[in-house]
Amino acid sequence: MRRNLIILAVPVIALMATVWLPFVNSATLWFGLPSVMVWTVLWVLAITPALAALEFSGRQRVADALETKEGATR
Repeated sequence: MRRNLIILAVPVIALMATVWLPFVNSATLWFGLPSVMVWTVLWVLAITPALAALEFSGRQRVADALETKEGATR
């Protein structure tokens, strides 16, 4: 579980640190777009595989099986 939380924490911390990172929070262009925009889009896209790794981990499958066995619904 700890590994999954670390995988999820990396993009979240990167997004929260955007305002304090001087190479991102400057008046430069990356690929013709403002650097903050590119940085944010890349990390938002990185959240999707991180959440997928968390959702499809073995521990989550066990929790889902137990929940279904007990009759609880989502």
